[in-house]
Amino acid sequence: MSVSAVERQLYLLRALDGWKSGRTAEDLHRELRDDLGVEVSLRTVYRDLDCLSRVFPVTEEVRDGKCYYFMLDGYKLEGLQCSFAELMALVFMNRLLEALGSDPVVDAGKELTRKLISTLPELQQSYLRAIYQHFRVELPGGGSREGQILKTFIEAVRLHREVHIRYHAFASDECSERIIHPYTIYFRHQYYIVAYCTVRKAIREFRLDRILEAQLLETGFQPDPSFNYDDYSTRCWDVLKGEMDYRVVLRFSPEYSRFVREYHGQRADKLVDLPDGSLEFHKSVSTLEEIFPWVLSHGHQVEVLAPEELKNKVTETVAEQARNLKLI
Repeated sequence: MSVSAVERQLYLLRALDGWKSGRTAEDLHRELRDDLGVEVSLRTVYRDLDCLSRVFPVTEEVRDGKCYYFMLDGYKLEGLQCSFAELMALVFMNRLLEALGSDPVVDAGKELTRKLISTLPELQQSYLRAIYQHFRVELPGGGSREGQILKTFIEAVRLHREVHIRYHAFASDECSERIIHPYTIYFRHQYYIVAYCTVRKAIREFRLDRILEAQLLETGFQPDPSFNYDDYSTRCWDVLKGEMDYRVVLRFSPEYSRFVREYHGQRADKLVDLPDGSLEFHKSVSTLEEIFPWVLSHGHQVEVLAPEELKNKVTETVAEQARNLKLI
């Protein structure tokens, strides 16, 4: 690739700004050649670094027999190009949007990232193309979306308008019609509409792909000022929300505690290390339906301390399994 000296030097400057521990001239030369396809000599890279050091606070330091170049602390390089972290964020956003499939919001997001990338210098666009093919974001689902229905709810939330829906409930396997007041749209593997249901007289959630029809009505509504989505979703294990308040306390065995802390610790309200090496896992949930199978999945490594309803449910299920296997 043929690039100007200014483009090349700006890229090197950003590379140094993004790596506070420093880069060697050999590192920079290899990156220009292998990752970006820029054919220049190592001598040219040294010359570029020398030119930059006359204008910018580029300094050098010898460590383990190698010379490292870096930007002085406290110096901010603004408004020239994207940093490495910002370039990676663009790749991540674009791959994430691809994994989500296609709907009006996602498609607009893809177009926006393409526009941002097109404004970058050619050298940075080349860098993005080089790493793009080696970077993936995978999500469960990610299929097609009900685009027009989603648009309807975006407008309903924005304008505080009622929506008449025909909804297929999974639990009952039945269809019903109702009028809802949409409060919030959120995405967790699927789109969900959080709304006040005029039939149930309570806040309910409706999965978008189960909404068979949605008609935006002329009648408006006033959202309940006491409703706060963050408070509402705090006592949620995965997706389902209930109206109870269960304080779940689990004790994981010493040998299993490290695994739970590493892979599930962020889901707890509180973790307590016990003297024998075991771990107490505290979580408030509004329904036991989702956390129950999760507890079962850990087998003998977990003991339910509270609530009593969850403890009894686990005991009954394990006993039933044992009977099915003719162990008792």
